[in-house]
Amino acid sequence: MSSASSSDADNTADIPSADIIRLILAHLTESGLHATCATLREETSLGMAGIFPTSKGRLIACAEEGRWGEVLEIIECLDVERYRKNYIDDYCKSKDGAKETVMVTPLEKALALAHEMTVLELADHGEYELAYAALRMCSEMLDKSLPSSNEHDMDDDQDAKDDDGPSGSLGIITSRTGDIERRITALTSMRSTPTNGGGAAFDLPLNYYGPNNQTQQKRRSQISKLLKQHVPQLPLQRLSSLLQQSIKWQCHTGVYPTVQKLFQDEDNLIDENDGGMDNEGKKKKKRKKQATEQKFDLVLGNVDISAGGSKKKHKSKDGEGIPSRPTQTICLGKKSYIESALFLPDGKGLITGSSDGFIEIWGEPITNDSATGLGSMIQTEIHFEKLRTSDLVYQKNDDLMMHDAPVIAMDVSHDGTLLGSTSADGTVCVWKIMDGKLLRKLERAHGGSGGGDKGAAVSCIQFSPDGSKILTGGHDYTCREFGLLASRMLKEFRGHKSYVNCCGYVTITNAVDGKSTSTLAVVTGSADGKVIVWDAKVSEPMREIAPPVPLSSTAALHESQSIVSSKSIHTVLHLHAPPQTMIVVPRSDRAYLMTYTGTILRVFTRDDVQGTEFLAASVSPSNQWLFVAADDGKCVVFDVSSGSVEKIIRSFAEDCSTRSEKASEITGVLHHPHRGMIGGYSNDKGQKRGILTLWK
Repeated sequence: MSSASSSDADNTADIPSADIIRLILAHLTESGLHATCATLREETSLGMAGIFPTSKGRLIACAEEGRWGEVLEIIECLDVERYRKNYIDDYCKSKDGAKETVMVTPLEKALALAHEMTVLELADHGEYELAYAALRMCSEMLDKSLPSSNEHDMDDDQDAKDDDGPSGSLGIITSRTGDIERRITALTSMRSTPTNGGGAAFDLPLNYYGPNNQTQQKRRSQISKLLKQHVPQLPLQRLSSLLQQSIKWQCHTGVYPTVQKLFQDEDNLIDENDGGMDNEGKKKKKRKKQATEQKFDLVLGNVDISAGGSKKKHKSKDGEGIPSRPTQTICLGKKSYIESALFLPDGKGLITGSSDGFIEIWGEPITNDSATGLGSMIQTEIHFEKLRTSDLVYQKNDDLMMHDAPVIAMDVSHDGTLLGSTSADGTVCVWKIMDGKLLRKLERAHGGSGGGDKGAAVSCIQFSPDGSKILTGGHDYTCREFGLLASRMLKEFRGHKSYVNCCGYVTITNAVDGKSTSTLAVVTGSADGKVIVWDAKVSEPMREIAPPVPLSSTAALHESQSIVSSKSIHTVLHLHAPPQTMIVVPRSDRAYLMTYTGTILRVFTRDDVQGTEFLAASVSPSNQWLFVAADDGKCVVFDVSSGSVEKIIRSFAEDCSTRSEKASEITGVLHHPHRGMIGGYSNDKGQKRGILTLWK
């Protein structure tokens, strides 16, 4: 009994609860939940065991370039006490069980040098009061971690120890804080004394940045090297990896016998399928499929045995099954074509803008539902082929919203009360959806001298998150922001060399370990083949992104100054999963999943044919599926997470147009906000009439 119990004790590892919290902190940071991470750090008073590789690379670059504010922001989250305890434990073990001693760890030394360099460079830039204030805040750390002079503080092979002699020309040193104060005092005195040479503003006292009169850049490089060497680096996805390894081990040891049996059944089915009769093989393949669809619940610790039995449940995940057949068709009058369309946020209506200037809202409830709320909106069947007149009286009275030119683009405010529309003559209108009243009208929003001169066509529009402003892009190569209260232009984003086809507001999160800062940005896509990310406050470009041109595109190899050198970008879709990403769709045979910094994460290309061009695109509400209409008349459905082609709807263009001789090119694709339903339409003038077909 005693030997068995001692054996169990030897095989048991005590995991400190603080380390579990640190794993959660790292997982929150990696998942982009920086505010939650900061709150947890504040409540537990625990720091992170290290920083991620991207943050470490940024830390080293900032130290090399002297951006010490960012350096201190990155290292602020580190748990120095944990590092110190582990370092001393390892030191005592290496000395054959020596007692704990007072020492300065390499990490403490590197962090102290970074703080010291911050103070010295502040003083060098003339910020004396700020330098003294920063010195007072970190004086205890500097005196504890660094010797009284800087003669040997960069030597990794020599232990830190105090010097009793003078440091250069700065006097007798009693502490590191006193040493820094004397250097700043000498700097202040030197620069306040006029000299005949006129170079006092750039002179430095002897050994100001380090022994042997080191230069500023050399000192930066040395500190950067120390930070690179001693700041711990966190592995990616550590928490999820540990959970996966734990489940595998518990299955192996029989702690979860049901899960173990599940895995064994899968292996047996695979082995049995290697031989046998055809009929028996079909049965075994079916059994294998059901077994692999069974799910293990990590939170509850059990297996959902019925998961493999319901094919319908698996297919309709989150209500976003892939549409396969046309169900409803909206038809306009003869020689009238749909130029733009979108669903209402609640999914109970669909708005179309036509070539003759009419704006119509479709979607009459099939059954009267007395329930209210979002749940009833989703479940109520809508007849999209009929105009919505039950609650929109103005449509019943034929008092429609209307422009004098084709309605090119539309957008609905986040609360679903306002509709913004743009037309080919440069007019922008804002309507109240419930009564159809015109609230604002901006004529020649993108240029025009008045009179008979029409403004440039406005090709895209979006409401700001709070609904107080609208963002528009036009054929004058600009994007403009208008205030609805003042009815005037507030900002102009100028930098594209061709038509602006899409624009939108996004919130970009800049993550620095445990902290995050959010910036409101504007993203525009243009026919010049570029996506520009703008600072929404100052209208200045933050980044210009040009998706790579496929090698099969021969137009731009000789005409670098022409807009044909890059494929026109007609769609930019902003995603919430993965966070801080967008899908850029140019008129080429591929689309790109990118970050707002321009990094390409995934390329979407067809595997059935090459050389086709993507004409329009939309994404499902969960960001699981990407629907792309191609110029060969097919709609390609991509899995966003893997980039693979999940399905191809072959008769998409044929069923979304009324042209007899050949299918028209698709102009737009839209997705229902709650259901697995998509729509497609074309503005091809060769059609008998414009239609919009809904697929389910």
